[in-house]
Amino acid sequence: MFYNAPMRLLTQIEKQRVCDLLTSLVGINSVVISPEQANHDRAEERMADFLNDHLHKMGMTVELREVYPGRPNLIAHWPGQGGNRSMMLESHMDTVSTEGMTVAPFAAQILNGRMYGRGTCDTKGSTAAFLTALAIAAESGQLPNDKLYYVGTVSEETGCLGAAELVKSGFRTEAAIVGEPTGCRVVTAHKGPLWMEIETRGKACHASVPDEGVNAIEMMSRIVAFVHGPWKEYLQGRRHPMLGASTMAVTMIDGGMMVNIIPASCKASLDGRLIPALSAKETVNDFQRMLAAYLGDDTDFVVTKIESNPPLDCPSDAPLTGRLLELCGRANGQNRPEGVHYFADSGAFYQAGIRTVLFGPGNIAQAHKADEYIEVNQLFQATEIILNLLTEHAGKPILCNAE
Repeated sequence: MFYNAPMRLLTQIEKQRVCDLLTSLVGINSVVISPEQANHDRAEERMADFLNDHLHKMGMTVELREVYPGRPNLIAHWPGQGGNRSMMLESHMDTVSTEGMTVAPFAAQILNGRMYGRGTCDTKGSTAAFLTALAIAAESGQLPNDKLYYVGTVSEETGCLGAAELVKSGFRTEAAIVGEPTGCRVVTAHKGPLWMEIETRGKACHASVPDEGVNAIEMMSRIVAFVHGPWKEYLQGRRHPMLGASTMAVTMIDGGMMVNIIPASCKASLDGRLIPALSAKETVNDFQRMLAAYLGDDTDFVVTKIESNPPLDCPSDAPLTGRLLELCGRANGQNRPEGVHYFADSGAFYQAGIRTVLFGPGNIAQAHKADEYIEVNQLFQATEIILNLLTEHAGKPILCNAE
């Protein structure tokens, strides 16, 4: 164990190095608003091209795997490095829109110990920390005896499609650290999103004679009552020790044509967040069955769209998890695994059998915000934690249960 070992801290030159890299990453417009826009703008390709060049200079072999035209996942490793065990450091290359930002989105300006700009927090800060730590460890000849990969994915902000395609193609490692703004804490669990669209179908008529029609909006109001009544109670029946209960909320409603017409159709969107014990398929089946029983024969409804992403529930005693928790304990006192309510690429990796945790600098409260920023000291701390994870196992495997 390494509980009492002093942390290897960054030098001033190394601190400047990680700041310079993050400045370069933030300066690349990799905004993805929709898959259609991304296919046209090739925003993620700009990030992939920069990272390709940067990783080649680090001596890594880089493979670009196109997920959609102009939108490649990136996989890098050192040829011939590592033994039989493998792990990846992963972060997504896309960011959300810059619309409404109150700071220059691509300037990476540092003020009062914070670097501002789109992606500083989510999640180019993690990318800079991971790559700087890898580079320093490699240059000093202190890499562990695990086959190390850096992976950059596309389309995390629009459904984690890049990660899903990566595992679909057969890519696997034994363990993974997914870069997200966890405040330099180790996250081992998150919920899985479940999105549904539901439509009620009535009969239109003139609003002056409402009894001659069937009001689809009134039907939908009964579904809203179900979601916030019996269905909420049902979801509360199963809980996760870190995540609590699953949730579901009605987030959009669209109904009616004109003020003087009884609406024949009403549509609603539902956002569910499921604990790992609940599968999306079984939850949808239970929802439809219970809703039909609640409504009886009076309401005609149909679920028109279902989308979901997998949750994360990695054992806290997995080798990589234990070592990362140990280092976080030494660096910031946070040596207990945590759960979060948002989701990330981690779900796809964990579902594929990869022992996965979330870790990175930044506060999730700043992700997607108009004044997005990262605390520079957290950027340094994340780099130090990953660097120590690598160098303290120089020539030895990280992924080994025996010390």
